[in-house]
Amino acid sequence: MNNKQVTWIVSLVLLLVLGWFFRDQLQFIGQGLSHLKDADPAAVLAVLAFSLGSIAAMSDVTRRLTGAGNVNVSLREAYALTLAANSWSTTLPAGPAFSAILMFKVQATWGASVALRSYFFFLSSIISTVSLAIIGLAGVFFLNADMALGSLLTTVVLMLVAAGAVFWVTSHPDELSRWIRRQKIIPGAERIIPEIQALKEVHLSRRNFALVSAASFGHRILDMLALWACVWAVTGEIPWLRAGENATTMAGVALAFLAAKIAGSAQVTPGGLGTVEAALIAPLVATGMTAVDATSAAVIYRLISFALVTVIGWIIYFFHYARRGLSYRALNRKD
Repeated sequence: MNNKQVTWIVSLVLLLVLGWFFRDQLQFIGQGLSHLKDADPAAVLAVLAFSLGSIAAMSDVTRRLTGAGNVNVSLREAYALTLAANSWSTTLPAGPAFSAILMFKVQATWGASVALRSYFFFLSSIISTVSLAIIGLAGVFFLNADMALGSLLTTVVLMLVAAGAVFWVTSHPDELSRWIRRQKIIPGAERIIPEIQALKEVHLSRRNFALVSAASFGHRILDMLALWACVWAVTGEIPWLRAGENATTMAGVALAFLAAKIAGSAQVTPGGLGTVEAALIAPLVATGMTAVDATSAAVIYRLISFALVTVIGWIIYFFHYARRGLSYRALNRKD
């Protein structure tokens, strides 16, 4: 049995395991399809466009950050990796960790060094967190609420400081190395200097840093707009600054989106099924929607932005990456 056959068998087994794992959640698909029948078609198309656009924006972040190390890949290839990694992240136990491994391995095939890949993960995570916190701040501000305001502000400040520090280090590795050499009291300080010097290969200009930040923020905004379009699809009312009868506002959508992302990050269930829907529904109801409409909007949002996007990502993984030897088993081997 050759390596390709082994890869396909392992991938098929993984798919069967996922099917068994989700066997009690299949009603979610049926509920979503029933809600879609009565939804505004134009709004549903907008949900789909925003969801796929969100992935495209994150793919641009990947393309630009790897390009900072003179590793140039097409947006199409970055898009394929982002979709595949998203599917690993949302459906597997400890998915985010395996998703990171997949991205790390694939970026290695692009020619990215360990230093560049580490830089990519660190900086992209920081910028993504800042974008999410800014959306949360906007929602809290426009609702005149004070809930978690201090934590959100602290998160934004700390992440901006961290991003600034990373940007400075990549621009001044020699200065940092000299400073570390002078700190004789730090045990083993000399050992990290080669790692710092390796960052010389990363050249992210202020312009590209701004573009990366804008793309990351666009990723979050487009994802939130997918939820916004779901509310429009169900109620027939476009959420704006003021809420109509049995409707919500943009601020309500922003808070629901933030709550869902926080709930989803815990990974209590595969893909956050159950917990994310509850986190979406509660703020939408609290800001004016009926429980029925809020539930419908949440289910449609999850059906498209989670279920559909995840299926697309798995198809890309099996046909684009598994065939190249990047199987589940291969991802768990040490280089």
